Amino acid sequence: MKEDNLKLVHQDIDEALAAIENMEEDLKNETLSTDGVKEKFMFLSQKLQELENILKTEGII
Repeated sequence: MKEDNLKLVHQDIDEALAAIENMEEDLKNETLSTDGVKEKFMFLSQKLQELENILKTEGII
């Protein structure tokens, strides 16, 4: 895998994990609205799409 793509994948994964951890904490504290949940899932969906595109570019999937 190209070094640049590897860094992008690592960054995307870190951002997605941070978003999941934040969402989990907000859900535990019941401070996340329905719109907030939707926004977080849209963000995660975008990150997954970016990861998929990089993996396709690299011929991994």
